[in-house]
Amino acid sequence: MKFKKIAALAVVVAIVGAVGAGLYWWQQNNTPKSTVAWGSVDVREVNLSFEASGRIAELTKEEGDRVSAGETIGRLDTELLEIQLAQAQADLKQLDAAWRLARDGFRSEDIAKAKASREAVKRELTLAQLQEKRQRALFNAKASSKDALDQAEWTRKTLQAQLAAQTAEVSRLEAGSRPDEVVQALAAKEAGKAACDALRYQIEKAGRIVSPVSGIVRTRLTEPGDMTSASRTVYQISITSPKWVRVYVSEAQLGIVKPGAPALVLTDTTAPLKATVGSVSSLAEFTPKTVQTQELRTALVYEVRLIVKDAEDILKLGQPVTVDFASDGLKPIKEGKSE
Repeated sequence: MKFKKIAALAVVVAIVGAVGAGLYWWQQNNTPKSTVAWGSVDVREVNLSFEASGRIAELTKEEGDRVSAGETIGRLDTELLEIQLAQAQADLKQLDAAWRLARDGFRSEDIAKAKASREAVKRELTLAQLQEKRQRALFNAKASSKDALDQAEWTRKTLQAQLAAQTAEVSRLEAGSRPDEVVQALAAKEAGKAACDALRYQIEKAGRIVSPVSGIVRTRLTEPGDMTSASRTVYQISITSPKWVRVYVSEAQLGIVKPGAPALVLTDTTAPLKATVGSVSSLAEFTPKTVQTQELRTALVYEVRLIVKDAEDILKLGQPVTVDFASDGLKPIKEGKSE
């Protein structure tokens, strides 16, 4: 009797288990997967500072002001740099003139002048040679002193050296500058130009802050009159365009979340906005604490980034949102149901 009761109980347990397994299989294969995920509007910031060091002359934006990409929002005092630039430009003119002289060679007037000087020295040398000859004859006839002969000889040798120098000068002028001299003069000119460009860059670019993005000034950390450097942040700009939404989906939802797929972004206070899936993380992670879902926080999820079309700037940075990955991308679907 006891054995029969045990057997009957075992049969009941087996039947219940089979029914439970069947119900579980049916639920897994027939229950629609949720198209809903939760997240928030992504907060992205750019920290802006001056490239150069100096005293801040002007900051045009306050906290909360909107900034357009390419807009100048800060300027350093560049008076000293402008003085240095004027001096560098004057030096550049001098270097440019020296390069042109080296490149073009010497004028015909300079060559003619050198030749005339050489002819003058030749005539003086001819006269000195005659005087030396006379002094030697007088000395041999004991009609002149040794000192007079030495003086005549010294004058002749001096004029011969001057003639050699004048001849070399004429040859140099006729040949023009050596190639290395032209290269040296050009290099000096290019260095002067680079110095001017560096100072101009310091004034026009390094001495200004130009916003690379469109956004909103979240924080202004300095004031006009402060000394600053490249390592000191002046503005923190929150990026508003393009606007991103970051949500987290479960493994079961990966089949309906593909890059380029449409989606709807919903909040408690605004109308739905169209979005496009930008990327899906290939790495699973535990649900971040900032995401509020109905699943256990120990469940693994995948980060999804969406690009939102928000021309009217309806969504606010950091705002909690619900994203619906409905296949048509036009009508929100309630959680737990699909088309």
